[in-house]
Amino acid sequence: MIIQEHFDVNGRDFIRTTSDAGRYVVRDGLEYSEACDPAEYGRTYTEGELMPAEERNQSEIEAKAEAYDILMGVSE
Repeated sequence: MIIQEHFDVNGRDFIRTTSDAGRYVVRDGLEYSEACDPAEYGRTYTEGELMPAEERNQSEIEAKAEAYDILMGVSE
């Protein structure tokens, strides 16, 4: 299933799009492990092929590192 998460960067609303099934997200025939777009663009994505396990794990590690930095006050 496609998951969309809103986040703010310097007062501007963005949407992060991922798949909860470890699949690429696809728009206009291009595959992404995740997509981050300004909310006003209104982009939509579908699920594509399964990502290789090592790529799924790397995305999860990066997300956890980002969350840790936010919790520790290093970034917003």
